[in-house]
Amino acid sequence: MVAIVASRWNDRRARVSLLVDLLLAAVSIYAALVLTAEIVGAATPPATIVAYSVAALHGASVAFRRLAPVAAVIGLLSTAAVYGLALGLPVFMLGPAVLFVAYGAGSRLALRPAAVLLAITVAALVLLLRFGSAFPGWASVLLFASLVTGAWYLGVFARRWQSLAAENARRASELEAARDELARHAVAAERLRIARELHDIVAHSMSVIAMHAGAARLAVGTDPASERTALDVIESSSREALGEMRRLVTVLRDGDVDAGGRSPVPGLTDLPALVAGVAAGGLTVEVRTEGSLDAVPSGVSVAAYRVIQEALTNIVRYAGHTSAHVLVQAGPAELVVRVENEAPSDPTVQVPPAGGGHGAVGMRERVELYGGALGSGPTAKGGWTIEARLPYVVEER
Repeated sequence: MVAIVASRWNDRRARVSLLVDLLLAAVSIYAALVLTAEIVGAATPPATIVAYSVAALHGASVAFRRLAPVAAVIGLLSTAAVYGLALGLPVFMLGPAVLFVAYGAGSRLALRPAAVLLAITVAALVLLLRFGSAFPGWASVLLFASLVTGAWYLGVFARRWQSLAAENARRASELEAARDELARHAVAAERLRIARELHDIVAHSMSVIAMHAGAARLAVGTDPASERTALDVIESSSREALGEMRRLVTVLRDGDVDAGGRSPVPGLTDLPALVAGVAAGGLTVEVRTEGSLDAVPSGVSVAAYRVIQEALTNIVRYAGHTSAHVLVQAGPAELVVRVENEAPSDPTVQVPPAGGGHGAVGMRERVELYGGALGSGPTAKGGWTIEARLPYVVEER
């Protein structure tokens, strides 16, 4: 018992409950002693001391009503039996201790054992009242039993309320943990989206700029017109990359669209400008479209544009001056994008393996985000092909 008290004393709520029980035990002891004094005033000193001692022990059982409810009930009924049968004193003069103990049994034990303990307590008290001295009458016995049962019910309701509060606290903690986990996933997804956008913007523009910078270096002092053309392309590509990055930063700061209401990233309708920028560097690009590109949802359109952009960037980077074929088929429920290039102009060029690099990963992630599939591989003529299939539902207009 001492170990139990010591362990509960370290818990603040348990410590408060224990102090309340000690206070109620003091009140019960005081009430039992005062009421006992009313009926043993003329008794001999030894009998008075025994009566007071039994009354004090009866009231002290309240102190253990939540620490050990079964032991508290046993102590309560044992002292009541000694008080009523051995000493011949009326049990109802022991005061409110039985009400406090009944409440403790209802609040600490499970419903079935608590109900059994209540039935034993009520039955024992009814027997003590009926066969003890100064039978108060059945009406008083019924009232006394009702008061004990009511105290027990209050304990049961308190226990249910505490269990509900603990369950709500547990659920709130789980919801908080789930919210934190969702926030972490959202941050990771946003970081991935930013990484994809930055790669698509920077990789394509830098590849075009690098190619024209090399052409301008070769044309210095020998072909001013070619040199000027290459520098113009470098300037326009740089401005385009800066504009794309500004739009991306605007979206990240203010929302999904910029001040002009334009999508932060281009779509299939911007394909001519993309092809023109690549063709200016010496890559021959043939584009064929089928179906209405305007009917393609904006998200799918952006994903398809980025696939084409990354594929053309890889051709410029690895295949050099060659030719490419772009096919865009907008069907009733699926968009097919295929980019294929001829064999590299330099036979010593090693094409990177499929799936390598951040660009290939970004393409696959974009396509899979919309439930599509991405395939790539070498062609029979020594080139490379990339094909993406993106399902969609035609938007109502």
